[in-house]
Amino acid sequence: MIYPIRMDMIPMLRHLVEAIRPFAAANFVGLVFEPEEASLEVNCPLDRVLPDLARLICRAIAFTPSNHEVRLSVSLQELEGAKKLSIRMENTGADLSYVREVVTGLDGGVEVLYLGNSGTRFEWSIPVEEVKTAPASGRQGVSGKESYTVPVFYQKLRKHMQAYTANMKSLEEAVARDQEEREQVFLKKVNAIILAKLGREDFDVAALARGLALSRSQLYRRIKSLVHLSPSQYIRYIRLQNAKELLESGNMTVGEAAFKTGFIDKSYFTRAFHRQFGFNPSYLRKASTLKKLSHDPGKEKQAVHHRVLQRPGRKGKTGTYDPEVCD
Repeated sequence: MIYPIRMDMIPMLRHLVEAIRPFAAANFVGLVFEPEEASLEVNCPLDRVLPDLARLICRAIAFTPSNHEVRLSVSLQELEGAKKLSIRMENTGADLSYVREVVTGLDGGVEVLYLGNSGTRFEWSIPVEEVKTAPASGRQGVSGKESYTVPVFYQKLRKHMQAYTANMKSLEEAVARDQEEREQVFLKKVNAIILAKLGREDFDVAALARGLALSRSQLYRRIKSLVHLSPSQYIRYIRLQNAKELLESGNMTVGEAAFKTGFIDKSYFTRAFHRQFGFNPSYLRKASTLKKLSHDPGKEKQAVHHRVLQRPGRKGKTGTYDPEVCD
């Protein structure tokens, strides 16, 4: 799973340039890093950015003539209403805009600009989240007691609504507001491991603890303090949340969604789903099917006609279905 991690991009990029510098020297090409800011903290998916950026720099160096240079700069910009990390690289001495090998296979798309006799500019914009200091939160945790009594029915209704609307991202955002950075990263690692093993029925608390190099008691204390669920409850919570998303897409049956998320017993899956969300998984399957049909009235009429023809009923004197039964 790819997830963004909070860090200062400037020292990371400076170390990357230093690591590539011997390659530049072997090609008799200068390599310069010129950040526009001294510090730039963002949430960025490094496992996607670093390999592609390293390939881009090395390819530009390889096609840049000797005794010329490649210059790299980075800044944070707001483009189309979203914060983006803008990485700009320029070479001198040659036009590389026609050399397709420089940008082939890079994720996200790199814009290439011809600078005339002076060289080429490569611009890469990566969506990121700017790190801001969160205000102090005065809200109580999930387990906190309320100052008034809520009827049991509404307590259950609220619980189901919270479960339906919540997801991993909202949990990570809540932890980011109320916990220190180490715990934010810990929850992201937990989620990444669970998602990676989601389809395996044998993935359990012991496997999660091994993946995090923690004892089961340590794992229990840390997860319980963050999400107010035990590790086994949290694993099941993530499984069911993903099953809900699969059913909402309309591309899977209930059995397929259950198997895809690590449930072998369909009956147990249905009970667990109802316990978490307050309704059966078949409801989402039917709702997504009707939603698709509503966008194509022709298919909807065909489906209704097909259901009527296939519906069993009494046979009349002529051997055909009784219309009253079919209606």
